[in-house]
Amino acid sequence: MGRSTSKQKRENDKNRQDSIYLKGFDYLLSNKQEKAVDKFIAYLNSIDQTYESSLALGNLFRQQGEVDKAISLHEKMSNDSSLDESERELAKIELIRDFLSAGLLDRAEKILSDVIDIPRLRKTAVMLLLSLYEKEQDFEKAIQIANHYSDYLDKNSYVQLSNYYCEVAKKFSLNADYKQSEEYLKRALVTDSKCVRALIEMAELKIKNNEYQEAIEYVKYASSADPESGPLCLVTLKKCFQNSADPNYRFALEDLVQRTNSADVIIEYVKCVEQNSGVDDALAHIQNIISAKPNLKLLSEYLELNSKKDPVTSHESILKIKSLFDAQIASNNRYVCKNCGFESRIQFYQCPSCRKWDSLKTKTGLDGD
Repeated sequence: MGRSTSKQKRENDKNRQDSIYLKGFDYLLSNKQEKAVDKFIAYLNSIDQTYESSLALGNLFRQQGEVDKAISLHEKMSNDSSLDESERELAKIELIRDFLSAGLLDRAEKILSDVIDIPRLRKTAVMLLLSLYEKEQDFEKAIQIANHYSDYLDKNSYVQLSNYYCEVAKKFSLNADYKQSEEYLKRALVTDSKCVRALIEMAELKIKNNEYQEAIEYVKYASSADPESGPLCLVTLKKCFQNSADPNYRFALEDLVQRTNSADVIIEYVKCVEQNSGVDDALAHIQNIISAKPNLKLLSEYLELNSKKDPVTSHESILKIKSLFDAQIASNNRYVCKNCGFESRIQFYQCPSCRKWDSLKTKTGLDGD
């Protein structure tokens, strides 16, 4: 009877653990992440703790926002003499992540200064140290670490480093030290020659120095580096021309259309054609483009040009359709993060959600660019 009772209890416990585990996966598949994490924590608490399950439990605590529990668990593991040295080291890495998550940056930095000397953990430690200096907005220190441990950087790390140079350049520019600002932007382009941010900010510097032709060249480089940068390039290109009736402005816009196929750039180009050659010529241009690129912005511009061509017979219903298009365009977010899906109406060089650099791109499609 005792053996049967014990066996039945073990089976009941096992069934209960399996039920919790499967329910967690069910929540995960249903995109209910918070409930899934709760179930996985309950599952890990219900089984006999191993090193791996304890490490996973601490990580789940951190994801759930219970950082104090994660710190307590990982701290205990990192000081547990019964564990192998490599296991204690991994627990330290998780403890550093806990401190970063909690904003305890000085404590994280203290452990990192020791961990970075361990060869097998150096790459992870370098990336965490860069993340720490990012949080502190100490981009000069981040640049020093990245350059000192350049052998441990991957392709994405060079994108980060290029943006660090841009951040420092921005500080000098705000203090009107344009020479130093340009120097850091050049370093950004040496690090990543396709850094659109550095190219656009270099163009803006050239405009401040009245070097408009050089600014136009940098805009060209930016549009070639990233065809999705059309709206960003357009803002800077406009500043290079005092008069929108300048024939060179039309040529520059035509070139930018070829490079980016951006709806914003096309509309500006069509307006330029209208100003120089008249409504009929502008209509002919936009009709050819719409057939290849259906887009609400372009359709709205087409309707506006039609109303200008014959304002007397222009039907009220057409103008209402145009106003609906404009309302839809105005309500949309213009940018989307390619990494996490975060959307925004304004441009960020670092995603506010996932903190990835250069991941926010212009939305494309029928109601995008």
